[in-house]
Amino acid sequence: MTSILSLQEMTGEHWERVNAALYQGGLVVLPADTVYGLACLATIPEAVERIYEVKGRSHDKPLALMFTSVKEVFGVIADLPEAIKAALEALLPGPVTAIIPFEDGTGGIHARGAGGIGIRIIPPPMGEIYRLMAGPLVVTSANLSGQPDASLVSDIPVSVLEACDFVIDGGRSGHRQPSTVVDLRPLAAGAAPVILREGALARRVIEERLGRRQGA
Repeated sequence: MTSILSLQEMTGEHWERVNAALYQGGLVVLPADTVYGLACLATIPEAVERIYEVKGRSHDKPLALMFTSVKEVFGVIADLPEAIKAALEALLPGPVTAIIPFEDGTGGIHARGAGGIGIRIIPPPMGEIYRLMAGPLVVTSANLSGQPDASLVSDIPVSVLEACDFVIDGGRSGHRQPSTVVDLRPLAAGAAPVILREGALARRVIEERLGRRQGA
């Protein structure tokens, strides 16, 4: 049975219960700086597969790893091209999902994407809750694939809620749009990044931060 917890009322014991569920392959709904996310441990492939099943998500769309700093990214995913490292530092933290080169299963991390993985860095104060959680976490929006994103727990489909062990209710999310998705993989070949989806952070801001103009 799904347990719904108020973020403001959570204690150390609550976090222990959430983490125990994650270590056992459970799914958890979490608040974020954009919209609500559906998460599991990236090191448990069966749990990652359940996320795809619950959402009805295509396996050619990678999930995102959740971090609280760029330094954490570099500690988990080594040997990134310098151009991609610089782009991550320019774009994050903030409401951006950056797609970087990654082969599924490297370092025991799974996201099911073909040759890529998303990177999300949640800024403070919201990012502080992720420091209390087991990790590394993979996260995607807590909705059905192709359906509206959830800025409130009440917006999340019942089928998604029922598939989770815990739902952490943090009230209305900071944005009512999902993150902007930027594919940084072309940088490895000297080409320009590609904005795959304009979301909570405007295209012009992405372009300014990267120091170049993108095509429409």
